Amino acid sequence: MYYSKQTPGLTDTVFRIAATVAVCTFNGSQRIPLLLEALARQDCPCEDWEVVVIDNASTDGTGELANRLINKNLNGRGQVVREERRGLSFARARAAQESRGEIICFLDDDNIPAPCFVKNAIQAFREHPQAGSLGGKVIPQWESPPTPLAVAVASFALAICNCGDKAFKYTRNLGPVGAGLCIRTEILRNIYQEETIAGSVVGRSGSGFGGGEDLAIAIFVWRLGFDCWYEPSIVIRHLLPACRMEKDYLVRLYDGIGRGQSAVRKVYDWKARTPLAWLIAVKDLVRWLRGHWSGPWLDMRQKHPEIANDLHDLHQSMVWGRAVQAFRFW
Repeated sequence: MYYSKQTPGLTDTVFRIAATVAVCTFNGSQRIPLLLEALARQDCPCEDWEVVVIDNASTDGTGELANRLINKNLNGRGQVVREERRGLSFARARAAQESRGEIICFLDDDNIPAPCFVKNAIQAFREHPQAGSLGGKVIPQWESPPTPLAVAVASFALAICNCGDKAFKYTRNLGPVGAGLCIRTEILRNIYQEETIAGSVVGRSGSGFGGGEDLAIAIFVWRLGFDCWYEPSIVIRHLLPACRMEKDYLVRLYDGIGRGQSAVRKVYDWKARTPLAWLIAVKDLVRWLRGHWSGPWLDMRQKHPEIANDLHDLHQSMVWGRAVQAFRFW
């Protein structure tokens, strides 16, 4: 079966199948079996979709294990591709190159998709023809009872998303979280022709922290004249081990988020691509020195006074990461 898609402003392309499920993974041998088992339970016709696992320079045999499981559980309906450049953006760019599907549905190796995940993603793009990207509900599955701090930051830092049961279009330049991100393949290929996102907004790299790649993709989707949508019928569970609730982990994560925010600023703010970037860095450094709360962080402090100091430390770590990255660019 072949799928022809005429996308305004992009080249008309004929795709062999409707969807590619792309799993970007680094050292995910302990996590990826559950994901591939869930993909084997999808209720979408086999001829309509495929699986591509992007092994992002793993050192624990993830690629070999994934290949065996694809042959065993998915009757060989997929492939494993090795990408040596570490970084989520590099892995996603490789997925765009390898995809035979009209759309790409991204899953992290700690995501468990609902049985209707692929089928509903395909249907959602048909119902929203102007949508360039879609994302849905990301439900937390905690390994142990979550701490108040983990619950407080889950939607911002741990890729948890539940915006209700009604589809809606995101505000311009905003879009879905990376877990369960679904995007038209031709749009993603077009995006990764941009040197800025492929080179600067690397995102998570190996076992290190980073960020910004999801927001950068949303910005480019809007620039290309498409919309970003929330679609509640697209559902995945995000497995969250106890280590991700620890404050030390979250402090490092927030530092990475700050660095990602600084990186993605180069995508939408011309000043960040000039020598004026040092002023941006100084401004964030002053914020860090003053240690003031503002915006949603002030609101969160008011809602969770019992963990206010921890939230303040996380905020400070994010501002510090943003300042350091901005100085680095300069």
